[in-house]
Amino acid sequence: MVRAICLGAALLCVAGLAGCAGADGRLSKTEYEQKVQSVYAEVQQAFVRTNVTDPGELAERVEDAQDELRDAADELEGVQPPEDVEAENAQIAGGFRAYAEDLDRLRNAAEQGDERTIADFNSRIGRRESVGQITEAAESIKFKGYDIGLIAEE
Repeated sequence: MVRAICLGAALLCVAGLAGCAGADGRLSKTEYEQKVQSVYAEVQQAFVRTNVTDPGELAERVEDAQDELRDAADELEGVQPPEDVEAENAQIAGGFRAYAEDLDRLRNAAEQGDERTIADFNSRIGRRESVGQITEAAESIKFKGYDIGLIAEE
C-alpha cells in the first residue's frame, strides 16, 4: 500500500502573500512572518494531497508537490526579507529546490509501482540533507523571535 509523504519535522514550507515593503524594499518582520506562513501553507497542502493509495496517482501528486516546492522557492527568492533572516530565507529556498529534486526518486518509484522504494523513501525523509537545511533555517528564524508558523514547529 502506498503511503503519503510524511514531512514530519522536516518539510514545512512557505507560501505567498504580498506585503508592503519598507522604504528599502524589505519586508517588515510581520510581513515576512505572514509570507513564510502563507508559502508554507501552500506546500503543506500539496503534500496532504499525496495521501493516496494508487501509485500512479501518487506520482502525479508528487509532481504537483515538486512544482509547489519550486514555486515556494521562487516566492522566497523574490522577496527582500528583514536583514537578520536574509541568509536563512535563502537557505529555506535552496532547501525547497533540493527537496523537489530529491522527490524525483519517489515519483519514479510511484510511476513504476515500486512500493518498497516508496516506503523506504518515506521512512528516510527526516534524514535528507534538503529537509535538514529547511529545518535548520526555520529553527534559526524562530530563535530570532519570528513566528513563521508550522515550518518551525514540525
